[in-house]
Amino acid sequence: MERCPCCNARLGGAARCSRCQADLSSMIAAEQSARFWLSKAIQHWQDKEAGQSASAVVLSLRLKKTGLALVFRDFLIRQQCREILALLAQKQLLPAKQRLYSVRNLFPDSQLLQQLNSFADHLLVRDQ
Repeated sequence: MERCPCCNARLGGAARCSRCQADLSSMIAAEQSARFWLSKAIQHWQDKEAGQSASAVVLSLRLKKTGLALVFRDFLIRQQCREILALLAQKQLLPAKQRLYSVRNLFPDSQLLQQLNSFADHLLVRDQ
């Protein structure tokens, strides 16, 4: 955190604002935790643990929404969509729907996942 969110003064790494005396230690700790969870998300992705990676990026975003975390979240969503589409192409409808369900629990507001869910439902109905 470079500037005080209360008065916009430069902080210079201090946990207390020199101008308005606001205690920013909790906010600084939240930023550090957000960075930690984002690094864990990237590490889990490198270890091919997609579920753990998604959970970690969600925690990071709850603490602080950064551009990097948002981009990484969108990357994970697109990656999961590709894997779900591959399952659908192989006519493995139930495993695809199960994977989609778990991913949608992590990213409930994703429009892409909502559209993919509708498509999977359509395929399931058509298949029966």
